[in-house]
Amino acid sequence: MPRLLLEIGVEEMPARFVLPALEQLEVGLRALLSEEGLRAGEIRTFGTPRRLVLTAQEVPDRQADAVREVRGPAVKVAYDAEGKPTRAALGFARSQGVAVDSLERRSTEAGEYVFARVRIPGRPTREVLRERLPRLITDLSFPKTMRWGTQELRYGRPIRWIVAMLDHEVIPFEVAGVRSGSTTRGHRILNPGPHALPHAAEYERVMEEARVVVDHRRRATQILEDVRRLAAEVGGQALVPTSLLEEVTFLVEHPTPFRGAFDPDFLGLPREILVTVMQHHQRYFPVEREGQLLPYFLAVRDGDEVGLEQVREGNEWVLRARLEDARFFYEEDRKVPLAARLEQLREMVFVERLGTVWDKVERLRGLAGWLAEHLRLSEEERTHLLRAAELCKADLATHVVGEFPELAGTVGGLYARLDGEPEAVAEAIAEHLRPRTAEDTPPRSWLGALLGIADRADTLAGCLGIGLAPTGSADPYGLRRAAGSLFEILSLHRVRIPLLALVRRALGGYPDLEDRLEEIWAFVLGRLRAWLLERGYPHDTVEAVLDASWSDVADLVDRVEALVRFRATPAFAALYEAFDRAHRILDPALLSGEEPVAEDQAEQDLLEAIRAVRPRVETCVSSSRYEAALVELSRLRDPVARFFDAVFVNDPDPQVRRRRHTLLGEVVRLVREIADLSRLAVAPGERKAE
Repeated sequence: MPRLLLEIGVEEMPARFVLPALEQLEVGLRALLSEEGLRAGEIRTFGTPRRLVLTAQEVPDRQADAVREVRGPAVKVAYDAEGKPTRAALGFARSQGVAVDSLERRSTEAGEYVFARVRIPGRPTREVLRERLPRLITDLSFPKTMRWGTQELRYGRPIRWIVAMLDHEVIPFEVAGVRSGSTTRGHRILNPGPHALPHAAEYERVMEEARVVVDHRRRATQILEDVRRLAAEVGGQALVPTSLLEEVTFLVEHPTPFRGAFDPDFLGLPREILVTVMQHHQRYFPVEREGQLLPYFLAVRDGDEVGLEQVREGNEWVLRARLEDARFFYEEDRKVPLAARLEQLREMVFVERLGTVWDKVERLRGLAGWLAEHLRLSEEERTHLLRAAELCKADLATHVVGEFPELAGTVGGLYARLDGEPEAVAEAIAEHLRPRTAEDTPPRSWLGALLGIADRADTLAGCLGIGLAPTGSADPYGLRRAAGSLFEILSLHRVRIPLLALVRRALGGYPDLEDRLEEIWAFVLGRLRAWLLERGYPHDTVEAVLDASWSDVADLVDRVEALVRFRATPAFAALYEAFDRAHRILDPALLSGEEPVAEDQAEQDLLEAIRAVRPRVETCVSSSRYEAALVELSRLRDPVARFFDAVFVNDPDPQVRRRRHTLLGEVVRLVREIADLSRLAVAPGERKAE
């Protein structure tokens, strides 16, 4: 069966664009094939800075034939009294391209009609792809787009060539003035080409000859193995963050790692500064031994080993200049204590319309004091937290952070420690901006977590309050990330602060924006929902808990996890049956909110069951043992079933009806203290107790 090859050749694309584009390509092709009734074998993607590649094996050469049923005239119109086809039947058969004697008679709700079974021949796959592939290409989205020449298309980078083949045949189409063909390009320097492709299956071989390692997974493995080997040659280990390895992988087409060195005197600089210079600014991998940095770095060249010594010398020269700057800035910074830089914050704008960084520090101090009171911190903890809040932004006025913004917070903690501030203060300052990335870890210290909570709550309240909510993929102020980090810290450190109260208190730092609480809370809830789903919790479970009565993020996570576990037990079916029967018949208009009462025996039996279960449930809920509470609630299944068997809930007597609805309302209320089970998409097998 044919093999599909699609290569989109572009000018060098930023590394962060490539992998998301490849994921979109694969999802798009699978959807395309499904919509067109085509099945394929293995689908793979490859990517480099200059090409996005999609391959699919065992693609059918044409669509399968389909059969469509078309309803025609009524039988009494299609046939005369003798059963012979009328002009209506003949005309219908002719219009559908079938023989009149192949028409079928069928009874429908509207009466008896004739039907034609029309065979629709499948189209050649090449023709289908010719129509659909251009849209697959142009539908890709990128963090930033551009136009070029006279083209109207906006894309991550200009498209320079397109390869589209089904085995040896070209799939002809045009995108942005570029016609598809069977000619690709090689490495820009080592073997640019053009290179003819005789067959789609020959693509990887041709790329090897063109000096391009087109499979990014193979490039990453090659880079990792080589940098580890080069580090081991000097008795060290390479520091290889996943994000940096991915970035470097998508910066090169023919990777050649090499080792460089720098003056050991630079090791006198703090480790954080050295690592930041090498990783964030130069895309180098540092080398360490037993936790101590060595005077080496590992870099990756996009090319072969020809002239590698000159490349090494050039990179060493660049790094030396960077480190000289870093040392100068560090030494200048140390001439003044960190606290002495606070006044400079009065001249630094935090966000336009939200005041200066000094204003933010004042708000952080207020939030820190509120947290200390709410969480009943000791006097020492309160003092340290307030001092950390006061100093946490002072490093923004340092030379090092001015040159290396990634070190904000880290430098503040380092300088605070060198200035003799308490360790708890220095640690909180150093940690309060973590996690910065998906690889970063949240604050480990209690005070670092609280300062991080205050910082993010203030940023969210202020930025959302003035209408800077993210739109689409654009999030220039990192508010989605700030919200996710806030939830992560609250959950990890089990900070029992009502989330709404935290948002309201943070908004209190902006008196002019207090009327925006509803909009801000809607954004926070939306991000909280997204954060829970990103953690892998089922969508309906998340919705069930969010719609219940909850307070803080740690409590919310406890409830979600308890419900996930409980749904896997036989007791869940019992509880769901009781809740579902009560919920479906319940009329909220009949609920008074008063304590339920009972008169006849069936009502009394259910009320006694509720009163027996309620204190046990409340005890479990008060200690966050939600799974145990759900087990207790499942004991209401039989009392509820007997109640429905014994009485008519919607009794004609309004007093009786109200009394019985109030009883069932108490069952629903108790369950909703933990989760609203009506939001669950319950599988048929879950509805009945085993």
